[in-house]
Amino acid sequence: MKKTQFVAFGLIIILLIFVILLLNDKSQNKVDSSTETSQSSQSDNQTSSMYANMTGDQFDKAYLTDMIAHHQGALNMASQARELATKAEIRTLSDSILSSQATEVQQMMDWQQEWKYSATDSSNPHAGHMMESSGSMGDDMANMEAKLNGLSGEAYDKEFLKQMILHHQQAVDMSKYADTNAKHQEVKDLARTVITAQEKEIADMKSWQQKWGY
Repeated sequence: MKKTQFVAFGLIIILLIFVILLLNDKSQNKVDSSTETSQSSQSDNQTSSMYANMTGDQFDKAYLTDMIAHHQGALNMASQARELATKAEIRTLSDSILSSQATEVQQMMDWQQEWKYSATDSSNPHAGHMMESSGSMGDDMANMEAKLNGLSGEAYDKEFLKQMILHHQQAVDMSKYADTNAKHQEVKDLARTVITAQEKEIADMKSWQQKWGY
């Protein structure tokens, strides 16, 4: 009888330990998620503040340099996703990003030349204004790409959607002041296009997250 009670007591202790470890793991995941959201929010606020205080040529120069670098980050992620993503929807989205944003990068570089702005080095687009005046955003982009390294299958698809949603939201935040602060109509029109296209893609990616249980 005592032996049976001892075994039962031991099983209860093991069960309690398992429950405690499970709760701790869930709590840590919530903390990690909250930290990442907070960091993203801080970066978005810095971006909004920076562009809210710029007008005319100053705005246009910064926007073109930063958006070229930002688009290049999306192109890097999309190129990788074409090879590694398991979901057809993600591969189709990646094809769309590669097509539209590569065209926009070339257009922005042409404007830099036409308007006598400092040209972005196409071989190193991140070496511009964004990295100097908004280093946290530059770090964010590098971190987004790094978080996909070594992933495959469902794990890759899940992380890609998470990071690309954050990446798109940065582009939207960068663009929302162009209509009032930009000098050139071309920049205003591009910013509207970025907002419209990327808000739609954000909505699509969030619907996939829900559909696939991510």
